[in-house]
Amino acid sequence: MDKFSIHSSASGDVVVVTASGRFDSETSLSLDFELTKALGQKNKLVLDLSGVEYLSSAGLRAIVKALQSAKAAGGGVKLANASKPVETILRTVGMMEMLKIYPSVSEAVADF
Repeated sequence: MDKFSIHSSASGDVVVVTASGRFDSETSLSLDFELTKALGQKNKLVLDLSGVEYLSSAGLRAIVKALQSAKAAGGGVKLANASKPVETILRTVGMMEMLKIYPSVSEAVADF
């Protein structure tokens, strides 16, 4: 299994979750757990994908689940710093209709 890491921090009324590594069927459970935990604190979330090398369908599911939870609580999820391969995956599966990718975390946070 490749190394991966996830941590979160607050930026005003927004939780920023920074992920790195590969998120596949084995590691995406950790991503899901961290996103769920972050949304338990605040309903606005920015997912910093700057270090994410790969995102499988399980990782995509975790992001969609977080988006649904945030919207139900009156908030939202924004993505930042997606690499070209990750952005291609998001576009291919149609997630760009639900989510916007920002070039930086600060721009994503400012758009809430």
